[in-house]
Amino acid sequence: MGISDRSGLDSSIFRAYDIRGIYPTELDEAGAYLIARAIQQYSGCKKVAIGRDARLSAPAIHRAICQGFSDANCEVFDCGMAGTDMMAWSSGALDFDITINITASHNPKEWIGLKIFKRGGEAVGGAGEIQKIGELATRRDDASALGLPNVKPYDLLPAWIDHILSFIDPAAIKPLKIVVDVGNGVAGPIVRELFKRLPVKVTELYFEPDGNFPHHLPSPIEPENTFDLQAKVKEVGADLGIAFDGDADRMFLVDDTGQWVNGSETTALVMDTLLTQDSRRVVLYNAVCGWNVRDVVTKHQATAYRTLVGHAYIRRDMKGYGAYFGGEHSGHYYFQNNYNGDSGLIAALVVLDLISRDGRPLSQILRPYRKYFQIPETNFKVVDTKVVMQQLAARYTGGVVDRLDGLTVTYPDWWFNVRPSSNEPLLRLNVEAITQDLLRRKSTELAEAMAIRVLA
Repeated sequence: MGISDRSGLDSSIFRAYDIRGIYPTELDEAGAYLIARAIQQYSGCKKVAIGRDARLSAPAIHRAICQGFSDANCEVFDCGMAGTDMMAWSSGALDFDITINITASHNPKEWIGLKIFKRGGEAVGGAGEIQKIGELATRRDDASALGLPNVKPYDLLPAWIDHILSFIDPAAIKPLKIVVDVGNGVAGPIVRELFKRLPVKVTELYFEPDGNFPHHLPSPIEPENTFDLQAKVKEVGADLGIAFDGDADRMFLVDDTGQWVNGSETTALVMDTLLTQDSRRVVLYNAVCGWNVRDVVTKHQATAYRTLVGHAYIRRDMKGYGAYFGGEHSGHYYFQNNYNGDSGLIAALVVLDLISRDGRPLSQILRPYRKYFQIPETNFKVVDTKVVMQQLAARYTGGVVDRLDGLTVTYPDWWFNVRPSSNEPLLRLNVEAITQDLLRRKSTELAEAMAIRVLA
């Protein structure tokens, strides 16, 4: 397929902290080529590394991106199929000006996009950088025959596995039984190689990369996408289950009883473990993490900061506050010794180490963090996000209000947050309460107050 002149791109694909759109209507090879040229123009990069996920469109977009950088006289390294956390780590650990993963994370198979990182491990995004790249790309009209880009192969996996294992003592890991579901994303080959180095027995679910995602969407933040994992954990009597998303950076757990573990529970668990080792460590958590995380901070009298939702913001704050660890409800876990980047693999190893040393089942270890009840984050489609948020603020005046990220209103026995999508007419709702009945009533009440419908 040839590249033709291109005068512009749909501005909606340039999001707060990544580029993402539907292939080929919103992002195709021609657009990808222009974006690569714009990234080079914006950053002045000379040495770039490019990876990709398992999506059907990823090889074509990957080749166009490589072509764009090659035509801009960059030294281009092809890292093949890779996890986003692996590419982010490489921007800090290795000699690259820019690293990119071609991915749409957990989105349906029609989507494709780019996550971009710069030298030192910092994400590009969160402060208008993606929009500036978009402005440059839409002004360009470069054309290329899209031949064979001048690239060099680069295998990141061996060094990445060594890095992940440095966060634990492999000799302390017991022969646990684990079920891992990667949803036909890129994590399968990575996890398989990692667990060759540990004395664990792994039952694999959907390890072969397949951009059709034939079994379920690789998005474990929705509990329904972990039903197979939950069932298999119970069937084989596993100590735990681990689920990864499509580009391998997000991770969710299933305990030994087959119960899904939400992101706030995992954040609290990992944070408690790391603060028990040293309570002087600074920690971060995003604006919609649950009260269980707050309780861990109080327990250790730790220095902690709430931050905006989103990896670019948390990476920035990890560096700014000198934080050792940060967690998000969405399954992202950040580590200072990982160049402030997130990695579900590292968080999973911290949990394996904890279970091995503690000796109790994961379900028992989790009990202190399961005092509250949350809904999974839910998207609502609205006509005008600002109007709806104003209406909610006017209705819920009896609680404590903060606007760190969207609207959060806190009462003694429950709280909610609504925050708008950066480029769609969506509100994302989180609700937590001290009882399941109160959670149900307040969640229903909020949905009715917004007079909107839940997206399918």
